[in-house]
Amino acid sequence: MLEELYKYAVDNGITARPGFKEKAVRYYISLDVNGNFVGFDAVEDDKKVTCPDMGSAAQSTSKSNIITEKAEIVLNLPDKYGNFPRQAKHDFYMSAMREIAEFSPVFAKVVNSLEEQREVIISNLPTKKFKSGDLISIKFDGNPLENDPCYFDWWEEFRARHKEKKTASKSKKEQSGKVRCFITGELTEPVRTAPKFSGLISVGGHTSGDTIIGFDKDAYCSYGFTQAANAAVSDEAIAAVNAALTSLLSESKSIDAVKGDNKDNKKLNVLAGAKNIHWYSRAVEKDILEVPNFDFGFSSDSDEQNEPDEKQADNARVREMFDSIFKGECPEDPKCKYYMMSLSGVNGRVMVRSYDEGTYGELFNSIKQWYEDLSLCGKRYPKIFTIYTRLVSYSTSGGKFSERINKELSGISPRIIYAVTHNTELPDTVAARAVNYIRHDMYNSSNDETHKQKNIDRVSCQILKVWLNRKYRNQNKEELLIMENLNPESPSKAYQLGRMIAVYAAIQNKALGDVNAGVVERYFTSACTSPALVFGKLAMLSQHHLSKLGQEQKGSAVYYDKMLSDIASKIGSTMPKTFTLEQQSEFALGYYAQNEEIYKKKTVTEE
Repeated sequence: MLEELYKYAVDNGITARPGFKEKAVRYYISLDVNGNFVGFDAVEDDKKVTCPDMGSAAQSTSKSNIITEKAEIVLNLPDKYGNFPRQAKHDFYMSAMREIAEFSPVFAKVVNSLEEQREVIISNLPTKKFKSGDLISIKFDGNPLENDPCYFDWWEEFRARHKEKKTASKSKKEQSGKVRCFITGELTEPVRTAPKFSGLISVGGHTSGDTIIGFDKDAYCSYGFTQAANAAVSDEAIAAVNAALTSLLSESKSIDAVKGDNKDNKKLNVLAGAKNIHWYSRAVEKDILEVPNFDFGFSSDSDEQNEPDEKQADNARVREMFDSIFKGECPEDPKCKYYMMSLSGVNGRVMVRSYDEGTYGELFNSIKQWYEDLSLCGKRYPKIFTIYTRLVSYSTSGGKFSERINKELSGISPRIIYAVTHNTELPDTVAARAVNYIRHDMYNSSNDETHKQKNIDRVSCQILKVWLNRKYRNQNKEELLIMENLNPESPSKAYQLGRMIAVYAAIQNKALGDVNAGVVERYFTSACTSPALVFGKLAMLSQHHLSKLGQEQKGSAVYYDKMLSDIASKIGSTMPKTFTLEQQSEFALGYYAQNEEIYKKKTVTEE
């Protein structure tokens, strides 16, 4: 996993220099060519710059980062009591800057400005939204100091000097010489504390960043090694891994799955309390992992025409991949490898919730099967986020789906994603939650005064179809597979009983018109769990409703009576007392398919 991230950084030219880190600088102290203070330059929100970083040493009371640091440290700002709590850190900062000044006339002028014009600079601090803890840096004649290469060599020597001071606390085994880098396999002098990277704040990450390698507890240590020596890595290798993670996390923010809003429709970012990233072993034009993040068949052409040109182009590109899936035409080299990670932060450390890799061809075939399993009575396909909204607890009060998804689905989300990318079974919990959603939705429909005749929730039924078909394939029960459209010959009694209650509902609707609480709303939930207790009464009600059809509707009465007889012959003489989860799912799908068949629009040509 770390090796692949390292290769990604190297192949894409995003390796970072050891001892540097991207930081969100808020303001620059601007100096002219003579070192005179000009003012403060605000930086755009979320813009990060690469700056020298001391790592965990900067968290101590006596050390700090150089060039880029908090305003209270750079300018030694007093607290509200007039004390200077950051004096030691400020002294360290100025001492380091004076060392660089010996090699650079630019830094010499900067140091003089900080010493001689400090009061002037403080008196001109920004007044709006400024905080003493904001990161600030320095510009000299319009050029940021962190970009000046004159201090790079000094910085390497400076960091090495401070590393040497720590060797006294190392064990003899740690001081015995170079070891193999856990990432590259090369002999190296390992870092004692792995540097952090940013990008996980929204999923539990620390504001100062998180480390992917950390050993500060005795239980995590082995053979007398301490801290990062337990997984020895070089400065260069861990810097490249952090650069790769930072880059992938920043790229993946183009889809805000937390809010369920396809902003640029590119990659899945945050879902179920974790950030998801993926990459390939080489550059690809068709990123097949974008497809499951789109709804297909929900927006009209007129809706898409109102979108910005960039988004229309994005939609067209992904639809092209979607079409290639059903044509069976793999758009990239099938042997190209993909890698996926799901990450969150815990107490300053990275939690890798899942890691997966495989070939593009395998991924293409799995996603193709995913959509074939989702197909139900017309090719309309939900995106992953839409599916998740049917798996959380049913609520009529609204609220943020993101918060409920993070709370309830964090444990099964990796298994769902794995099922999509590997054509494996969905967890049974998924089916139980989908059935529960249907029951609650039908119950609330019976209490809705504005209720009109409708089918049960389609997305929930699509989830059940995927779950059932994958389970039955693994059990070699091909005869029970759920078809895309109505299957009148299904051997499943549960499926046929689902069809029957759909016919009962249609008869009632034909006889009485639209009613607020009809057969489905009143009896669906109980019929789905204990059919033997319900269907006798439903049969009596249907005969009553058939008798109400007048002479003008005699043809309908004959049509429905014949349909009921045909379904009854498939069920047989015995009625199940209870339904298993599989049978409840078949019942719901039988009802959905029969209802779609009864009410589908008649057209001259059918797709």
